[in-house]
Amino acid sequence: MQRRKVTLKLYPNAAQSARLEAWTRLHCELYNAALEERIDAWHKARKSISYYDQQNVLPQIKADRPELNELGSHALQQTLRRLDLAFQLFFRRVKAGQTPGFPRFKAAKRFAGFAYPDSAGWRLMQHGGSGATLRIGTGEAAMSIRARGRHRFGVEAKPNDITLTRRNGQWFVSVTLRVPESACARRRTGDQRRGVDFGINDWATFDDGRTIDNPRWLREELPRLAALQRQRARKKGSLRFKRLGRRIARLHERIGNLRRDFVHKETTRMVRQCAILATEQLAPKTMSRSARGTVDAPGRRVRQKAGLNREILSAGFGMVHPMLAYKAEEAGTRLHLSNTRQIKPSQRCSACWELVPKTLSQRMHVCPCGHTAPRDRNSALVVLIDAFNTQHTPGTGVAARPKPLPRQRGKSKSVTRETPTTAPLGA
Repeated sequence: MQRRKVTLKLYPNAAQSARLEAWTRLHCELYNAALEERIDAWHKARKSISYYDQQNVLPQIKADRPELNELGSHALQQTLRRLDLAFQLFFRRVKAGQTPGFPRFKAAKRFAGFAYPDSAGWRLMQHGGSGATLRIGTGEAAMSIRARGRHRFGVEAKPNDITLTRRNGQWFVSVTLRVPESACARRRTGDQRRGVDFGINDWATFDDGRTIDNPRWLREELPRLAALQRQRARKKGSLRFKRLGRRIARLHERIGNLRRDFVHKETTRMVRQCAILATEQLAPKTMSRSARGTVDAPGRRVRQKAGLNREILSAGFGMVHPMLAYKAEEAGTRLHLSNTRQIKPSQRCSACWELVPKTLSQRMHVCPCGHTAPRDRNSALVVLIDAFNTQHTPGTGVAARPKPLPRQRGKSKSVTRETPTTAPLGA
């Protein structure tokens, strides 16, 4: 059985919306009270309180606060688990020497929602097409809320748990499904072998020269976004300030939805058409690092780098590889991720395999061997060659060439990622 997640939009009426808000405030209150208890116990008695200590007190808390009964015991326990997870991550960062980030108290308006960790306390009924009804609560406290959304897994998928979230005044429910292996499989319509290089000028460039345009969702909306932000800056402390803040949030959400929809469609098209898909490992967090520098060593061209960082993040590279990974596994496509630091696709010649240093502004690859090609297409060819040279030795990279160049002998093998299940070349 596999687990997949699908998100449905909820359409509560005014009374149901007010009740969901009240339930969210109660969950937020429980979260903050549990956090305060942990802090006080440590300051006063140097005692650590575990999740189980707080869970065992829930019956007494519900006896003192009857309004918590309609929320359900399992949902309340999940809120306590959420706090416990925050502490686990805090201690993990402390041990790793990172910036710890101690768990903080939550404001009710910033508390996103609550969850049911199992099938108790809720029921999701699909009505064919995109219509659905979510029933949460038990007895007289139960609510039946209209929902809209569907998934591709059919009747074999069984709901396991749900999470209700509030975004910009709208409610959504994320449902985790338990899906059989057969229902997860994707139908592949082609057996192409393609290398792809992701970039800014063109969102994707393939080894055969085909490109996918970069829609630049954020750049298109920047004038409108700047106008709304200027209006909000002149209305601080007023009701219009809050209204404009909601409009800005909705605009950002729209940009994110367009980006996610585009990446989903393009990655699905890639894995359907390809038996082998090769690209390089990307690190968007490193690529979009600020050039500001420090007081002692200030950076150069900070504003230009900030604009480049905005375009990198707007292109959605951070979600491309995770989507390709699970979709390639479902379609039986071999996904090859070349080690960027070792292979250096943008600097290596796909004809002679020599390194040809280039600046970021040089968009043509010109090699002394005579090979000339657009820079992005040459990079796509390099990762495709690396995928073919390592097809029988997964987990290796440039050092697995049949006849490595003399200056490359003795190099450690590239750590190349592969999808868990791969298809044979003739698949």
